[in-house]
Amino acid sequence: MKDKMYTMRAPICQGLTDLITYLNSTKNTKDMTMIEIGSYAGESTRLFSEVFKKVISIDPFMNDYDKNDITCDYMNLDKVYFHFINNISQHSNIEHIRKTSDEAIFDLKNLKVDFVYIDGLHTYEQVKKDIINYKPLINSGGFIGGHDYNPHWQGVKNAIDEEFPLLDRTFIDTSWIFQIK
Repeated sequence: MKDKMYTMRAPICQGLTDLITYLNSTKNTKDMTMIEIGSYAGESTRLFSEVFKKVISIDPFMNDYDKNDITCDYMNLDKVYFHFINNISQHSNIEHIRKTSDEAIFDLKNLKVDFVYIDGLHTYEQVKKDIINYKPLINSGGFIGGHDYNPHWQGVKNAIDEEFPLLDRTFIDTSWIFQIK
């Protein structure tokens, strides 16, 4: 029985806090709306909600969604969803969509946001799809970024490099960011 929670970001959130500091150097995140694709237990969602005007979280919480992702070897995702809800319950500026990013895009197609953070399915095909699907939602001057930009996730890195050959910045936690002009 899988019943151990995988520790995603705690206690080290330095990369995300550096990313937020970088965003704040261009515009106050308190005035920004963002989409987070992939939320797991809500550690990053909660952190984002403390500094962004609104956070739209997308995660279907599907068991065994990715045979290459270690989180699938830990706790049943229905139980992770319970932890996620507990983690975000005190934050009224979070909207959660319990769907895949491919399904959720139809709910959001008329929305404009300032930042999209991609940390969902860690395959070349899905990261590429998420970039293509969500990039049009980003306001001019807004940002797209994500997690796991490293050779361990070569498909993720390849998809990002194809779309954005020169990233604005990468961070210690393997987060990355690119400004949409």
